[in-house]
Amino acid sequence: MIPASLRRSSLARQVGSLALSHVTPPSQMGNSALMLRVAAWANTMGQLGVHLPLFVVHDLGLLLAAGRSVRIGPKEDILGRLQLGAETAALLKQYSATLSMLFGSELVEKSTNWRLRDDLIAVLLIRILGDLYHRWGNPSKKVDAAPLPLDPQIYADADLVEHFSDFDSAWLVGFLRFISREQLHVYTSLEQIDVDTVRLLGVGGGLGAPTSMLDLVDLAGVFRSSESNDVVSFSLELLPSVLETKRASGVQTFAVDGYASIERRGNLDALILSEFAVDDELFERKVFDNELYYYGHEKEREQKKRLHYLLVDSSPSMRGVRQVFARGLALTLAKKLSLEGDEVWMRFFDSRLYDIRKVNEGGLAVPYLLSFKSERGRNYGKVFRQLAAELEPLKQRDGRQIIVYILTHGQCHLPPEVVSEMRRWASLYGIFILPSSEIELDYLHLLDRHQIVDGRSLRNRTERRDRALEIVKDVGAAATKKPRGRA
Repeated sequence: MIPASLRRSSLARQVGSLALSHVTPPSQMGNSALMLRVAAWANTMGQLGVHLPLFVVHDLGLLLAAGRSVRIGPKEDILGRLQLGAETAALLKQYSATLSMLFGSELVEKSTNWRLRDDLIAVLLIRILGDLYHRWGNPSKKVDAAPLPLDPQIYADADLVEHFSDFDSAWLVGFLRFISREQLHVYTSLEQIDVDTVRLLGVGGGLGAPTSMLDLVDLAGVFRSSESNDVVSFSLELLPSVLETKRASGVQTFAVDGYASIERRGNLDALILSEFAVDDELFERKVFDNELYYYGHEKEREQKKRLHYLLVDSSPSMRGVRQVFARGLALTLAKKLSLEGDEVWMRFFDSRLYDIRKVNEGGLAVPYLLSFKSERGRNYGKVFRQLAAELEPLKQRDGRQIIVYILTHGQCHLPPEVVSEMRRWASLYGIFILPSSEIELDYLHLLDRHQIVDGRSLRNRTERRDRALEIVKDVGAAATKKPRGRA
């Protein structure tokens, strides 16, 4: 319940707007948990400069989060207590019709099964309503710009009618009037969202929680990039083949008279004897709360994670099919290698080296990879001299195996001495995509492995996919080999 001290606050104003909500969630979505999600959607949208009435965030967000399991229609008991005028009632009827139109879209139908993260739902809401919000001329639309609290107790048992009546509803009626005129624009904005991109971000890519504002900007940028659709389609062709990748457990079992650790779970015969010293009531409670201690006889072998360093050429020479193949392959390699338990870094380069994006099983840098744009030329000598200088302290710091993958084209000319220096600290794997002529690179013999993807391999979808999967398989085989000795 909203405290009395906040009754006239922007929080109460936003909560009161929920009286106009027309989407009822399925019973399994608890009200407190749901309101925390709605508040999270609104806060993320606010970070990106969009501050909509909370009832709209609630309704459209639920369409994306719960899809066909929701019910659309007015909450008659609440609206009856509000005693709204004839114009508002007519606008709410039009609003309900807009929601019903969105309810029939392909995105709403499919997104339910993908269990989209809250940050992705917020970005989709901006994609649907952002332009509309910026064209809405209400001067008070930024009054509720303060972040909403993420405390379930605040939203529990809130009296929506009371909070709605505490404020002038003209801003809400004005928004309903505006959105009713823009019904077709709202529907078109939703239909323009590429369903495959949402699928990749929600399922195949393993999207992790944004850790900074830049991550949110990258995520929003994916839906503004027309070039990303081809990369998405190619990635979705490759990802199913690597999603079952698992790292070998390497479990070490100790003798029956020895143990490796103290655990919270185990068999009764492994229970620590001191647990029997407590009284019966306390013992039963510890059993119920999983607070007993057991001897553990198995232990994961400690293995240093390898570092896989993906360098993706983003210079103007990589436009078109080269870019699609390189980014789709990089995404697939990152997914496979991270699922194997290794650390993966991804980095773009042209005339400079861009920031490192660290990838792990819980959060691939998919938005960054899809939305990154380069407007620079190329200076490969400068880039790889910098990389060679960075690899030495990286190798000496923790001594683990480093594998550098270079995804580029056939004119990536490098001084052999720079490649030799890199080779002292890392294994080098070159992937040269669609060379315009026969490759003549002075350093080719210095690479541990290399692949050439020619025009025949990119001729059709099947050959392109098969060639990429060949590389993925070869990378997996190369990564398991014992590394060379280093000077």
